[in-house]
Amino acid sequence: MNERGERLESESTKMMRRDMISLKLTLLAAGLGCVLPAEAADDPTAAVLPKPGTVVVDQAKGELILSAQVQFPEDKPCINEYGQRVQAFAGCATAAGGDAKMAAYFVFLVDVETEKVFDGLMKLGCRPSVHYSIQEGRKRSGLKSETTPDDYLQGDPVVLSVFWKNQDGKWVEKAYQHFATELQQVGDRQIEKPWTPHFVFHGSGAIHKSGTGCIACPCDCPGGIIADNRFPIYDPKPTVRFDMSKAPPPGTQVYVRIRPIASRSE
Repeated sequence: MNERGERLESESTKMMRRDMISLKLTLLAAGLGCVLPAEAADDPTAAVLPKPGTVVVDQAKGELILSAQVQFPEDKPCINEYGQRVQAFAGCATAAGGDAKMAAYFVFLVDVETEKVFDGLMKLGCRPSVHYSIQEGRKRSGLKSETTPDDYLQGDPVVLSVFWKNQDGKWVEKAYQHFATELQQVGDRQIEKPWTPHFVFHGSGAIHKSGTGCIACPCDCPGGIIADNRFPIYDPKPTVRFDMSKAPPPGTQVYVRIRPIASRSE
Protein backbone atom coordinates (compact mmCIF):
# COMPACT_ATOMS: atom_id res chain seq x y z
CA MET A 1 0.00 0.00 0.00
CA ASN A 2 1.37 3.42 -0.92
CA GLU A 3 1.70 6.37 1.47
CA ARG A 4 -1.54 7.99 0.22
CA GLY A 5 -3.49 4.79 0.85
CA GLU A 6 -2.11 4.44 4.38
CA ARG A 7 -3.05 8.05 5.10
CA LEU A 8 -6.64 7.51 3.91
CA GLU A 9 -6.96 4.33 6.00
CA SER A 10 -5.65 6.14 9.07
CA GLU A 11 -8.15 9.00 8.65
CA SER A 12 -10.99 6.53 8.05
CA THR A 13 -10.10 4.62 11.23
CA LYS A 14 -10.09 7.82 13.30
CA MET A 15 -13.51 8.80 11.97
CA MET A 16 -14.93 5.38 12.84
CA ARG A 17 -13.55 5.64 16.37
CA ARG A 18 -15.05 9.13 16.82
CA ASP A 19 -18.42 7.88 15.55
CA MET A 20 -18.35 4.92 17.96
CA ILE A 21 -17.48 7.13 20.91
CA SER A 22 -20.26 9.58 19.98
CA LEU A 23 -22.77 6.72 19.69
CA LYS A 24 -21.79 5.29 23.07
CA LEU A 25 -22.14 8.69 24.76
CA THR A 26 -25.55 9.21 23.15
CA LEU A 27 -26.79 5.80 24.31
CA LEU A 28 -25.42 6.36 27.79
CA ALA A 29 -27.14 9.72 28.11
CA ALA A 30 -30.40 8.28 26.84
CA GLY A 31 -30.13 5.37 29.22
CA LEU A 32 -29.51 7.63 32.19
CA GLY A 33 -32.43 9.79 31.16
CA CYS A 34 -34.74 6.77 31.21
CA VAL A 35 -33.46 5.21 34.43
CA LEU A 36 -33.02 8.26 36.62
CA PRO A 37 -35.15 11.28 35.71
CA ALA A 38 -33.93 14.39 37.52
CA GLU A 39 -37.31 15.18 39.04
CA ALA A 40 -37.45 11.78 40.82
CA ALA A 41 -33.82 11.41 41.83
CA ASP A 42 -34.20 13.10 45.22
CA ASP A 43 -37.88 12.43 45.87
CA PRO A 44 -38.47 10.13 48.88
CA THR A 45 -42.25 10.13 48.52
CA ALA A 46 -42.64 7.70 45.64
CA ALA A 47 -46.36 7.51 46.43
CA VAL A 48 -49.55 9.56 46.22
CA LEU A 49 -49.52 12.15 49.00
CA PRO A 50 -52.60 12.42 51.22
CA LYS A 51 -54.97 15.30 50.76
CA PRO A 52 -55.99 17.18 53.95
CA GLY A 53 -58.09 14.95 56.19
CA THR A 54 -57.17 11.73 54.38
CA VAL A 55 -54.77 8.84 54.81
CA VAL A 56 -52.82 7.09 52.05
CA VAL A 57 -52.55 3.33 52.46
CA ASP A 58 -50.03 2.03 49.95
CA GLN A 59 -50.45 -1.74 49.83
CA ALA A 60 -47.74 -2.19 47.19
CA LYS A 61 -45.09 -0.43 49.30
CA GLY A 62 -46.54 -1.60 52.61
CA GLU A 63 -46.76 1.85 54.16
CA LEU A 64 -49.11 4.47 55.56
CA ILE A 65 -48.64 8.18 54.72
CA LEU A 66 -50.12 10.94 56.91
CA SER A 67 -50.30 14.70 56.36
CA ALA A 68 -49.07 16.88 59.24
CA GLN A 69 -47.84 20.32 60.20
CA VAL A 70 -44.97 21.23 62.50
CA GLN A 71 -45.77 23.04 65.75
CA PHE A 72 -43.47 24.16 68.57
CA PRO A 73 -44.78 22.98 71.97
CA GLU A 74 -42.09 24.99 73.78
CA ASP A 75 -43.67 24.76 77.25
CA LYS A 76 -44.06 20.97 77.17
CA PRO A 77 -41.73 18.27 78.59
CA CYS A 78 -38.75 17.04 76.54
CA ILE A 79 -38.81 19.90 74.04
CA ASN A 80 -35.22 21.21 73.72
CA GLU A 81 -34.43 19.87 77.21
CA TYR A 82 -34.19 16.45 78.80
CA GLY A 83 -37.22 15.07 80.56
CA GLN A 84 -39.80 12.31 80.62
CA ARG A 85 -43.20 12.25 79.00
CA VAL A 86 -45.95 9.87 77.94
CA GLN A 87 -47.17 12.09 75.09
CA ALA A 88 -46.04 11.33 71.54
CA PHE A 89 -43.99 13.68 69.37
CA ALA A 90 -46.28 12.77 66.43
CA GLY A 91 -50.00 12.75 67.06
CA CYS A 92 -53.44 13.60 65.71
CA ALA A 93 -55.46 16.78 66.12
CA THR A 94 -58.63 14.76 66.72
CA ALA A 95 -59.45 11.45 68.40
CA ALA A 96 -62.47 9.52 69.69
CA GLY A 97 -64.88 11.93 67.99
CA GLY A 98 -63.44 15.17 69.39
CA ASP A 99 -60.35 17.30 69.86
CA ALA A 100 -57.34 15.26 70.93
CA LYS A 101 -56.48 15.71 74.62
CA MET A 102 -52.74 15.89 73.94
CA ALA A 103 -52.72 17.86 70.68
CA ALA A 104 -50.74 20.74 72.23
CA TYR A 105 -47.85 18.36 73.06
CA PHE A 106 -47.15 17.15 69.52
CA VAL A 107 -44.42 18.45 67.22
CA PHE A 108 -45.87 16.74 64.13
CA LEU A 109 -49.63 17.41 64.23
CA VAL A 110 -51.51 15.03 61.92
CA ASP A 111 -54.82 16.23 60.42
CA VAL A 112 -56.89 13.03 60.81
CA GLU A 113 -58.37 11.12 63.75
CA THR A 114 -56.20 8.55 65.50
CA GLU A 115 -58.80 5.94 64.61
CA LYS A 116 -58.12 6.51 60.88
CA VAL A 117 -54.42 5.86 61.47
CA PHE A 118 -55.35 2.68 63.35
CA ASP A 119 -57.65 1.54 60.53
CA GLY A 120 -54.98 2.26 57.91
CA LEU A 121 -52.39 0.14 59.71
CA MET A 122 -54.92 -2.65 60.07
CA LYS A 123 -55.52 -2.52 56.30
CA LEU A 124 -51.78 -3.05 55.81
CA GLY A 125 -52.04 -6.23 57.89
CA CYS A 126 -50.44 -4.74 61.01
CA ARG A 127 -51.91 -6.26 64.17
CA PRO A 128 -51.92 -5.45 67.91
CA SER A 129 -51.62 -8.32 70.40
CA VAL A 130 -51.45 -6.91 73.97
CA HIS A 131 -53.45 -3.72 74.58
CA TYR A 132 -55.07 -2.00 77.57
CA SER A 133 -57.11 1.01 78.56
CA ILE A 134 -55.22 3.75 80.39
CA GLN A 135 -56.86 2.69 83.65
CA GLU A 136 -55.89 -0.98 83.26
CA GLY A 137 -52.42 0.01 82.14
CA ARG A 138 -51.77 1.89 85.39
CA LYS A 139 -52.40 -1.32 87.33
CA ARG A 140 -49.57 -2.99 85.40
CA SER A 141 -47.09 -0.13 85.65
CA GLY A 142 -43.43 -0.53 86.54
CA LEU A 143 -40.66 -3.08 86.41
CA LYS A 144 -41.09 -5.45 89.37
CA SER A 145 -40.06 -8.96 90.32
CA GLU A 146 -43.56 -10.15 89.39
CA THR A 147 -43.60 -8.40 85.99
CA THR A 148 -44.70 -10.69 83.15
CA PRO A 149 -44.72 -10.32 79.33
CA ASP A 150 -48.37 -9.23 79.59
CA ASP A 151 -47.18 -6.09 81.39
CA TYR A 152 -45.68 -4.87 78.11
CA LEU A 153 -47.80 -3.48 75.28
CA GLN A 154 -47.27 -5.72 72.26
CA GLY A 155 -47.99 -5.90 68.55
CA ASP A 156 -46.30 -5.89 65.17
CA PRO A 157 -43.12 -3.77 65.10
CA VAL A 158 -43.17 -0.59 63.01
CA VAL A 159 -40.78 2.15 61.92
CA LEU A 160 -41.64 5.81 61.41
CA SER A 161 -40.10 8.64 59.40
CA VAL A 162 -40.95 12.23 58.53
CA PHE A 163 -40.36 13.85 55.14
CA TRP A 164 -40.81 17.35 53.73
CA LYS A 165 -39.54 19.79 51.10
CA ASN A 166 -36.77 22.07 52.34
CA GLN A 167 -36.20 25.71 51.38
CA ASP A 168 -34.35 24.62 48.23
CA GLY A 169 -37.32 22.55 47.08
CA LYS A 170 -35.53 19.27 47.80
CA TRP A 171 -37.25 16.40 49.58
CA VAL A 172 -35.74 15.48 52.96
CA GLU A 173 -36.62 12.37 54.95
CA LYS A 174 -35.52 11.60 58.52
CA ALA A 175 -36.24 8.70 60.86
CA TYR A 176 -38.57 9.58 63.76
CA GLN A 177 -35.77 8.92 66.27
CA HIS A 178 -33.42 11.27 64.39
CA PHE A 179 -34.97 14.27 66.14
CA ALA A 180 -34.23 13.17 69.71
CA THR A 181 -31.42 11.98 71.97
CA GLU A 182 -31.57 10.00 75.20
CA LEU A 183 -29.85 10.03 78.59
CA GLN A 184 -28.72 6.75 80.14
CA GLN A 185 -27.54 6.25 83.71
CA VAL A 186 -24.13 4.55 83.88
CA GLY A 187 -22.88 4.14 87.42
CA ASP A 188 -22.91 7.56 89.06
CA ARG A 189 -23.16 9.58 85.85
CA GLN A 190 -25.46 10.07 82.88
CA ILE A 191 -24.33 9.72 79.29
CA GLU A 192 -26.02 11.04 76.16
CA LYS A 193 -26.81 8.45 73.52
CA PRO A 194 -28.93 8.10 70.36
CA TRP A 195 -32.62 7.58 71.00
CA THR A 196 -33.15 3.88 70.29
CA PRO A 197 -36.88 3.10 70.69
CA HIS A 198 -38.51 -0.21 69.82
CA PHE A 199 -41.89 0.74 68.39
CA VAL A 200 -44.82 -1.69 68.31
CA PHE A 201 -48.39 -1.23 67.10
CA HIS A 202 -50.53 -2.09 70.15
CA GLY A 203 -53.58 -0.01 69.14
CA SER A 204 -54.77 0.68 72.70
CA GLY A 205 -55.71 4.34 72.19
CA ALA A 206 -58.11 3.51 69.35
CA ILE A 207 -59.40 0.21 70.73
CA HIS A 208 -60.20 1.72 74.15
CA LYS A 209 -61.03 5.22 72.86
CA SER A 210 -58.55 7.11 75.03
CA GLY A 211 -58.94 10.32 73.02
CA THR A 212 -55.31 11.40 73.53
CA GLY A 213 -54.48 11.62 69.80
CA CYS A 214 -51.02 10.12 70.40
CA ILE A 215 -49.55 8.08 67.54
CA ALA A 216 -46.04 7.04 68.64
CA CYS A 217 -45.26 7.48 72.34
CA PRO A 218 -41.68 7.65 73.72
CA CYS A 219 -42.55 5.18 76.47
CA ASP A 220 -44.81 2.13 76.89
CA CYS A 221 -48.02 4.14 77.18
CA PRO A 222 -51.49 2.70 76.39
CA GLY A 223 -52.88 6.14 75.56
CA GLY A 224 -51.63 6.03 71.96
CA ILE A 225 -51.51 3.34 69.28
CA ILE A 226 -47.73 2.85 68.89
CA ALA A 227 -45.32 2.67 71.83
CA ASP A 228 -41.67 2.12 72.70
CA ASN A 229 -41.96 -1.14 74.65
CA ARG A 230 -38.37 -1.54 75.83
CA PHE A 231 -39.78 -1.24 79.37
CA PRO A 232 -43.09 -2.24 80.99
CA ILE A 233 -46.15 -0.01 80.82
CA TYR A 234 -45.47 3.58 81.93
CA ASP A 235 -42.33 2.98 84.02
CA PRO A 236 -39.43 3.33 83.81
CA LYS A 237 -39.72 6.10 81.24
CA PRO A 238 -36.75 6.94 78.99
CA THR A 239 -35.20 10.38 79.52
CA VAL A 240 -35.28 12.05 76.11
CA ARG A 241 -34.80 15.43 74.46
CA PHE A 242 -36.48 16.48 71.20
CA ASP A 243 -34.20 18.90 69.35
CA MET A 244 -36.40 21.42 67.51
CA SER A 245 -33.40 22.61 65.47
CA LYS A 246 -33.47 19.25 63.67
CA ALA A 247 -37.11 19.71 62.64
CA PRO A 248 -38.36 22.03 59.90
CA PRO A 249 -39.76 25.41 61.03
CA PRO A 250 -43.20 25.57 62.69
CA GLY A 251 -45.98 25.67 60.13
CA THR A 252 -44.09 23.50 57.63
CA GLN A 253 -46.14 20.90 55.77
CA VAL A 254 -44.64 17.47 56.48
CA TYR A 255 -45.64 13.84 55.95
CA VAL A 256 -45.37 11.00 58.43
CA ARG A 257 -44.58 7.56 57.02
CA ILE A 258 -45.32 4.40 59.03
CA ARG A 259 -44.08 1.02 57.82
CA PRO A 260 -44.80 -2.30 59.51
CA ILE A 261 -41.59 -4.33 59.73
CA ALA A 262 -43.45 -7.62 59.79
CA SER A 263 -47.22 -7.81 59.59
CA ARG A 264 -49.75 -10.59 59.69
CA SER A 265 -53.25 -10.61 58.26
CA GLU A 266 -54.87 -13.11 60.65
